[in-house]
Amino acid sequence: MSTSSDDNRVWRVFYTRARAEKKCETRLDERRIDVMVPKKTEVRQWSDRTKEVTEPLFRNYLFARVDEKDRLRVLRTNGIVRCVHFDGEPALREETVDRLQKAQAVPERLSTVDLRPAVGETVTITGGPERLQGLTGKVLQHRGQTYLLVQVQAVRQAVKIEVAADWVQATSNT
Repeated sequence: MSTSSDDNRVWRVFYTRARAEKKCETRLDERRIDVMVPKKTEVRQWSDRTKEVTEPLFRNYLFARVDEKDRLRVLRTNGIVRCVHFDGEPALREETVDRLQKAQAVPERLSTVDLRPAVGETVTITGGPERLQGLTGKVLQHRGQTYLLVQVQAVRQAVKIEVAADWVQATSNT
């Protein structure tokens, strides 16, 4: 769809303003940028009626296949907040996008699952800074941020370390 060479284009994740995913999708389509907002269909019940509604599968996120020039055009689009990076990697794998596109064939059967560790779960840091790897503690969440809590029983206090959810792995209790 884009006027840029396909060789340089990669799928990127963009964070949108609240409830602006569909509007941003339309704006980017009008700019001839390859965009995808995976959607799910749900039946909603109100006091006076029942209605089938289509909503974004991932709230506040959309995916766009862009090169660097188009990435900047996307970021200048009203409703787009920022380009999201995971572990310093901005791009989605093509296979992930293909799977999402195939899943769109049955939007009424789609839902999301939160893969972040549960609050209170014991985890071990397996990613991120090498010096933190191997550290074990309990997951704590405060004001939307995820922290690892390392308790120091001798002084009845704890150390709180801010960690990305993908840095940790559940620790088996066996």
